[in-house]
Amino acid sequence: MSPPPPRPAPIRDLGAALLPAPPGMRVAYGPESGPYGTLHATRKGAAAVRQGASCAPGLDLDRPEMRTAPAAVVAYSSDEGSVTQALVDLPSAFPAELPPACASYRAVVEGSTVSYVTRRIDLPPLGDQSRAYVTAVTGGGQSLEVGSVVIRAGTVVMSLLVVARKVKYDGLTDQSREAYERLTLAMNG
Repeated sequence: MSPPPPRPAPIRDLGAALLPAPPGMRVAYGPESGPYGTLHATRKGAAAVRQGASCAPGLDLDRPEMRTAPAAVVAYSSDEGSVTQALVDLPSAFPAELPPACASYRAVVEGSTVSYVTRRIDLPPLGDQSRAYVTAVTGGGQSLEVGSVVIRAGTVVMSLLVVARKVKYDGLTDQSREAYERLTLAMNG
């Protein structure tokens, strides 16, 4: 059996690979860098997933090695929606496909029944692996969509969440490409 291939050198500062504020948006949170389990935003996100959105696309937040993996996160918002980007440097962190049961389900979130309908979408491939979904969320007095993109480049996995009344395919494609280009510049720079 041959030894595993050498791991690419980690990015010194994952925060340098984060997107700047998209036009018309302001910083809602961050940027924050450090071990994944110590970041305020990732702890808050894990609590939200445990509360109701158990089928949410993304990284397995409960893996023990996730807590110590180098990470960075930033969130932007406007009256139209939000963009959240997280980066984590951890081999084999790429999430599995969503199971069929997660295509449509309901959960009780803060006392309200919320319906989630998720479909996989085909964005132009990026990195070593990539996957994208759009989830329609209705209930609790809201109706919105969440675009979720994950991209693996070497050992770094990027998660991009775009929340809006209606997620536009072109906008999600452009945000994903820009985020990936910024990540590859940081990895090679």
